Amino acid sequence: MGQVKYSILVHYSEIALKKNNRLYFENKFIDNISHHLHDLEHSKIRKISARVFVCNINPKKWNLYKKRLMNVMGLKNATLVLETSHDISLLKNCIDILIKDYDFKSFRISSRRHYKKYQYTSQKLNNLLGDYVRESTNMKVDLTNPDLNLIIEVLKDKIYIGYNKIMGFSGLPANSQEKAFSLISSGIDSPVASFEMIKRGVELDFIHFHSYPAINRQSIDNVKHLIKILSQYQLKTNLYLVPLLSVQQKIMMDIQDKYWVIFFRRSMLKLSNDIALNNKGVALITGDSVGQVASQTLSNIRAISSISELPVIRPLSGMNKEDIVNKAKIIGTYNVSVKPYEDCCSHFVPAHPETKAKMFDINRISSNLDLKSEYIEAMDKIEKIKIQFKGKE
Repeated sequence: MGQVKYSILVHYSEIALKKNNRLYFENKFIDNISHHLHDLEHSKIRKISARVFVCNINPKKWNLYKKRLMNVMGLKNATLVLETSHDISLLKNCIDILIKDYDFKSFRISSRRHYKKYQYTSQKLNNLLGDYVRESTNMKVDLTNPDLNLIIEVLKDKIYIGYNKIMGFSGLPANSQEKAFSLISSGIDSPVASFEMIKRGVELDFIHFHSYPAINRQSIDNVKHLIKILSQYQLKTNLYLVPLLSVQQKIMMDIQDKYWVIFFRRSMLKLSNDIALNNKGVALITGDSVGQVASQTLSNIRAISSISELPVIRPLSGMNKEDIVNKAKIIGTYNVSVKPYEDCCSHFVPAHPETKAKMFDINRISSNLDLKSEYIEAMDKIEKIKIQFKGKE
């Protein structure tokens, strides 16, 4: 049969639904795959018939390719495949290679004939190869829940055959949309919200507010760790560390304590707007989930958001806490998020915070609260950190 060539067959997700700008998304997707696999062996990445092939890979490192590819946004699934011609005897030889060390008791054949002039229909190919596997292994066919699912793609000049595809996160390619800024804490919610927007192709930078030195630097250290984890999905980003303590001290000195948290968060949105608008951002992202804490009642969300010029997107607004926790575990942020820390708001939460703020009261308080000098001081002391995924594993 000659030298066996292994490739990876990749199917993308909703990129296929794009029309006039589909090529842009496909190229971005391929570019992202290239960056994720830059230090792993492959000859080229090809797009054929709405599929992407990573050619001539090292099958001994499949687990590493797999781990990297699962982090590529827009990827629906991927399969390690052998490349062969239309010759049915060579196709059977490929099957022999694939299954010789595979432990299975049941199987199915899943053929897709994209090249319609091929001599066999998909069903005929399924039957032909199914009979071959059954007779050569004495294993049974199971179309519902097989131990082994042999996947065959018939294209114009080649046939690709592999098994047991891995699933990705789908969505859109990372950095294929405009830039937004995520207000990230070191808790569970905001990293998950950030991931959900990365999955939608949003180019994401991060803003973290801290009250150092009134509290320790643990939240800052945790956030850096969280963003390094999230950088697996978009490869590079920026973190803006913003000192909020002087703003908070002014608020606590000038207004009634039940409004403190609302005005802390309004100040965060005001400063985040300034940072975003100065850096080509067109939206802000938060980890709010309706009703989860006092500041996230609908009335308080309205009161807090009213200061923002930019749209504030809340990807988790309708999610239950259990679902958010489960997603945090899947994307790898949970263990860092549950480390002990104090954030800039929880340290100063009053005993009885306002839960149903009225806009009349918010506007009245805001008109008498002058934070201009504190905002200038906070902006002057911002620390910007570049974070990039190294890709070594």
